[in-house]
Amino acid sequence: MRFLYFIYFLSCSLSFAQVRGTVKGKDAQGNLNTLKGAGVYWLNTQVIAVTDSVGKFSLPAPEGRQDKTYLIASLVGYQNDTLLVKSDTESVDFTLRSNDALQEVVLKGDGQNKKTEHLETIGKKELRKAACCNLSESFETNASVDVSTTDAVSGTKQIRLLGLDGVYAQIMAENMPFVRGLSARTGLYFIAGTWIKSIDINKGAGSVVNGYESITGQINVELAKPEDSEKLLLNFYANNGARLEANMNLATKVSEKWHTGVLAHHSRGDMAMDNNRDGFMDNPMFQQFNLINRWKYSGDLMESQIGFKALYENKTSGQTNFRHGAGKVHDMTMPYGANFKTTRLEGFTKTGFFLDSEEDGEVTKSLGIILNYTYQDQQSVWGVNTYSGSQNSILLNAIYQSEITHGQNLRLGASVMSDEFRELYQENHNAQHLPNTHPTNYFSRKRREMATGLFTEYSYEGKKFSLIAGLRGDFHNLWGFFLTPRLHLKYDLAPKTFLRLSGGRGQRTANPLIENVSYLISSRKLYLPTAPLLEVGWNYGGSFSHLFWIGNTKATLTADFYRTDFQKQAIVDVFTSPQALLIYQLAGKSFANSLQIGIDYEIHEKLTMRLAYKYYDVRADFAGLGLRGLPFVPQNRLLMNWGYTTPDEKWEFDLTTEYFGRQVLPSTTGNPTEHQRPDRAPDYVLVNAQITRKLGKKWEVYLGGENIGNYRQQNPILDVNNPYGNFFDAGQVYAPVFGAMVYAGVRFTVE
Repeated sequence: MRFLYFIYFLSCSLSFAQVRGTVKGKDAQGNLNTLKGAGVYWLNTQVIAVTDSVGKFSLPAPEGRQDKTYLIASLVGYQNDTLLVKSDTESVDFTLRSNDALQEVVLKGDGQNKKTEHLETIGKKELRKAACCNLSESFETNASVDVSTTDAVSGTKQIRLLGLDGVYAQIMAENMPFVRGLSARTGLYFIAGTWIKSIDINKGAGSVVNGYESITGQINVELAKPEDSEKLLLNFYANNGARLEANMNLATKVSEKWHTGVLAHHSRGDMAMDNNRDGFMDNPMFQQFNLINRWKYSGDLMESQIGFKALYENKTSGQTNFRHGAGKVHDMTMPYGANFKTTRLEGFTKTGFFLDSEEDGEVTKSLGIILNYTYQDQQSVWGVNTYSGSQNSILLNAIYQSEITHGQNLRLGASVMSDEFRELYQENHNAQHLPNTHPTNYFSRKRREMATGLFTEYSYEGKKFSLIAGLRGDFHNLWGFFLTPRLHLKYDLAPKTFLRLSGGRGQRTANPLIENVSYLISSRKLYLPTAPLLEVGWNYGGSFSHLFWIGNTKATLTADFYRTDFQKQAIVDVFTSPQALLIYQLAGKSFANSLQIGIDYEIHEKLTMRLAYKYYDVRADFAGLGLRGLPFVPQNRLLMNWGYTTPDEKWEFDLTTEYFGRQVLPSTTGNPTEHQRPDRAPDYVLVNAQITRKLGKKWEVYLGGENIGNYRQQNPILDVNNPYGNFFDAGQVYAPVFGAMVYAGVRFTVE
């Protein structure tokens, strides 16, 4: 019988044309993944094929085939898909929808609760609930990551994780370093929102495989892939702040084993908007060009990709009548202004070798090698102060992974990280300085760092208990040899109830100038030690999650608590004097407690609700002042998000409300009365909403609003009429400056 079947199959292959194609699956977040083991067959025949490890299939046309024949693809857990195939068709691509695709909360909870780490994933469907022009705006409906504006001139946004500045979180793009060094404050703008496939947020101690710099967690951004993304995605966006944006995602199959992808972005804002009429632009005028191109090879024994990234951004802000000319020196006779020019180039290769596999094709041993190079140049002027910086960084990471037994895996590896920073900062204003002190009027430094490390990570997954234990040792040319231990534990208290615990150490070298530009856009004098500043912190905590039913619908309850204790830290002191920015090494305690409780509830098949509450207690010892709360950290935050999709899936409605509690402000004691502020900012509420309309399979239009209630911080700039005086300060921002913002856009997609 086997012989006869073989003869039959061979005769079919020789007598009829071959039809080839791929089968992909779409999950609840809208992510596309190739499906292995899917069956593809002709209607009312027994001619069948099974997709390989990359979702590809090939099968002959059936005997007696007509001009039009139906081809069906199926896989357990997915809805069947049927396509009409014409006689001259040679390639067919299927997209199967998961049976749980309409149950986003359930799928999300089940998938994440299989992980040992406390991992949250923001998928494409979640990202499209807001405009998400760039990475900094991709967390608007997520409760774990906080986003805020740093100052009233540059308009830069920063994130916080577990109540601490985003510099303590390791932010990566596809497991390669991204937002670090000179890009610590601006790097969130360097990834366009439409490029993002998903964002993984790992709270607490991260993996030692990715390095030692993570203290509060790891955020990894996955971009659209050349091999499984839409063939073409175009997005056009505009808002009432005169911001225009165009994005393109392009994926092309070059051959059976080669794919290439292009991600392109251009945005600009050419109008000096001043809604609060204080004489300063509410948002900067800017122009950005951003491009990524990469090539991927998928073979039987290896996968590899190579690519490059290029970015140029020019941003101008300040008083509305300020215009920055190329090469122009600022002086106090000119209107006050700021200009930031950034050039960034990046090249990378990622190669994986499949060393051994089981009969079903699952890889049991592999070797991965990542090589990444980054160059960034930053030229900035604010007022009459100037800053220039450059960064050259190289990362080599080699990872060997082996399955010891079923449920046990071991990863071993080595890494080399090299950084070279050159910075030049010069203050030229005439602000007063503290008595018996020496301000840093001129700062020039070249810093070279080299770290070589070895690491190992063991993982075990049992029926109820799992763990990941990692340890790495690094030798650093500035800080010597140090160990980085990290541990994750997970125990299933019940089939739908999970407890996780984690702990670990992290360290980083502070970049105090570029990380505190928001405070320097003022008349503050800078006081900075000449030696580099080391930061070392321990993070430990845990989370509890429970999946349960409310009537006929499911919900997920989560609660987590994490504490970060610093042994060493660069203290940014804005309390000693309103005319000074003091940065010095911690002498005492510094800690952050973070508590979050949330529920995701699928009220109806098409109606979802997310509610989350957060409490922060973040304090540090300031020299001569004792233990004080850090500025701009709301002690209480509340987020509620509603999402509704009509039964025909043509309309989507999203509404997000956020409450921000009172937060500590930098001290203004010592200023004249008219230039003083309260010690704490008032609480406030922001409301965002978006409506999306699908027009067929290829077109979507969306209309949305941010800060619909038009809440604005009153008088965000101190001494706004005298920007070259001793009391000017634009770094006192705790709430929106622009006010209500309305936007609209259109998407065109070819699958």
